[in-house]
Amino acid sequence: MEEEPPPPENPATDRIGVPPKRPRTDSDSSTSLESLRSTRTLQSDDVEFVYENGREYGNDSYYMPCDQAENDRLAIHHRIYTHALKGKLTTSIVTPATRRILDLGTGPGHWAVAMARQYPHADVVGVDMAVWDIETTEESVGCTGVNWEIDDLDVWGVEDDFDDLTARLKRYDMAHDYANREPLAATKASRFKGSLSTSDSSQPHTPSDSAYESYVLEPEAQPGWHFSEPFDLIYMRGMKGVFAYWEGVYDEIYKNLNPGGWIEVVDFDMSLPNIEAGVDNFPFPTLARLYLGVMQAAFKSGRPVGTFYMHPTYLDDAGFTNIKQTYINVPIGQWPEDEEQRTIGKMHLVCIMEMLESMLLRYLTMWGDANKDHWTREEVQSMIEVGKGEIMDWASGTDRSGNIREGWCASYKWIIGRKPLDARDRRRD
Repeated sequence: MEEEPPPPENPATDRIGVPPKRPRTDSDSSTSLESLRSTRTLQSDDVEFVYENGREYGNDSYYMPCDQAENDRLAIHHRIYTHALKGKLTTSIVTPATRRILDLGTGPGHWAVAMARQYPHADVVGVDMAVWDIETTEESVGCTGVNWEIDDLDVWGVEDDFDDLTARLKRYDMAHDYANREPLAATKASRFKGSLSTSDSSQPHTPSDSAYESYVLEPEAQPGWHFSEPFDLIYMRGMKGVFAYWEGVYDEIYKNLNPGGWIEVVDFDMSLPNIEAGVDNFPFPTLARLYLGVMQAAFKSGRPVGTFYMHPTYLDDAGFTNIKQTYINVPIGQWPEDEEQRTIGKMHLVCIMEMLESMLLRYLTMWGDANKDHWTREEVQSMIEVGKGEIMDWASGTDRSGNIREGWCASYKWIIGRKPLDARDRRRD
């Protein structure tokens, strides 16, 4: 019998979640036709859900829920991504030589299942930290050819102290600094280097004879991923706010690709509509307040949200070549004259309306903003309803000339890169 969620006075209590209708791959199962196992894969029975503010989350830190409502929203969003590419699933190159495909942060697995159906010759692996209703996704497409794994690939966590981040937030320029590659401006790489002594290295020191040992001190082992076999395509979509140490993420992706393999990263940016000249009152005061609040909350969490992580220098620094970017504007609302674009815009509007609570609720109740440590659930949900009203008023209204307002779009972005054919195997380093 399914256990009921905790009462409202204790919304963040953990409990064991209901397992998926068909279990994902466990640590003793195969992740491909050739490999015997993938290390670090968790068994679904070991995964705990967190019930909080009426939503279900995969752990106690990631801000997006993994419940049925989010599953449904992501199904709509997958259709939007596919429509934007005129039915294509990827901007990378898939050939008969593409034998292994990995979907990082697969969620309900819509992209992974679609790829497995379109490229049946390839072994497709979908990995996520949470348990989703993958059987429904497979049934909707008519394909069961994906190997599912449960794993939290954030092996680095957050280095910055919460109190320090909160103090730095007061002097942070959100409008400017979130456009930078590293919003936290923290040097992460040094955190994993081994250390032989904590003494002041500026002072000369001559160890006594007893200080010498018969063994050699080794540098501290760096965390990483341990897939049993490399891939030919590694894909991740909608991953803003997931990791704090993106340099490590791209390095691990590079290591786990075959020479000649591809990386593809996909996400989107959305800003408020351009306001026509002569409008006296700003039509989105609540949405603007929520936007600022969630950016501040993400900063305080140590995992800033934004598409800065798709900066091409991340791929270049990791060693990728043939880096290419694709930008597509996707309409929001039913303003386009083209019937297909109008349909996409309507779906997009619904997706964004549903995304507000998914994205804002945990951020603001757990981390708060620059002015307060925590918002209440009621505060967030009340402002979300007002914000939805602002969106609908704008989307269904007309401009000063009586014409339907048009032009509101979100910018969708794809970036790909290739591991050189002559790259040496760094998985063994």
